[in-house]
Amino acid sequence: MIPMSSPPLGLRMTNNGDVGLPSEFSVGSDHGDRIKAMLTQSEKAYACADYIGRRSEIDNTPIQEVAVDDNKVDSVCREKMCEWSYRVSDHFQTGREIVAVSFSYLDRFVDKCSCNRSAFKLAAMTTLYMANKIYGGPHTLTIGALAELSRGEFEISHISEMEVVILQTLAWRLHPPIAQCFIDAFHKYICIPADGSMSIAVYRRAMFFAELSLYDYTFVERERSLIAIASLMNAMEGTNNITLDEQDKFFEAINLKFDLKYTLDMVETVRNRLWYIYSMSAQYKEDDAIAGSAAPNCIREETPKKIMLSGHRSSSTRSISPVSVATNTGPYHH
Repeated sequence: MIPMSSPPLGLRMTNNGDVGLPSEFSVGSDHGDRIKAMLTQSEKAYACADYIGRRSEIDNTPIQEVAVDDNKVDSVCREKMCEWSYRVSDHFQTGREIVAVSFSYLDRFVDKCSCNRSAFKLAAMTTLYMANKIYGGPHTLTIGALAELSRGEFEISHISEMEVVILQTLAWRLHPPIAQCFIDAFHKYICIPADGSMSIAVYRRAMFFAELSLYDYTFVERERSLIAIASLMNAMEGTNNITLDEQDKFFEAINLKFDLKYTLDMVETVRNRLWYIYSMSAQYKEDDAIAGSAAPNCIREETPKKIMLSGHRSSSTRSISPVSVATNTGPYHH
């Protein structure tokens, strides 16, 4: 869970002109049957439990006190490693879907194998390397490059050994249906021209919400399809071309088509949480500043929803250098 006092999350929307997932993530033309298969896999083989809450109960430690123990994995250090993973991903231009895959590996691994923070850090680095390798990412994100980023804390052999342990623990289940895949499929059911600028804007904004969802530990147990629906509906909200009635029809169509049991209350809970995470992001701070400079003589009462949907988009963050995972100023530091 992201605390109110935490600094803004560094993630911004990319502006590289790409629309749509890489082919290895795309659902394809036979999307109906594939989505049903993805739903089944997401609910069974790739599900993850609340491992932090479970272990705090075993230790008889109140959940709010877990962060006090410097050796235990908590939601805060997970958030920091997520931030670090995105920065490394943007620097090496892997595509941010790789981070979503990486954290599917990481969460399911830690759910099955208890570890301290040092092991968690090593596992996070290893799963990023694994996801990039398995999904054919840039060859520049090597095991040696990641070991170098640890500045002596981990060696190549440590990452290699951890990879074997993770593969065995996950029983080689390495192709998780991530939220971005569901967005790619569900986007087709929005009642606007698929090739229009509005459709593209909704798609990109929904993808950004999915990227932000990885930061929040409360989404570890959530269905990726539900996160995708909430992300798309948040992206649609406030647009001139999509009415509230059309949003409801989109939700009903998805529920009916794929025999989902989601209620509007369930979707609203996720949507509100996503808006909150967005309000903590660097993208919101940037959009807020742009909106403020556009109306200097007005007293604004902008919500995060209105600011994001104003049409402003940031420049890419790919030029940002990755931060060493071991440095005191890095994202893992408290």
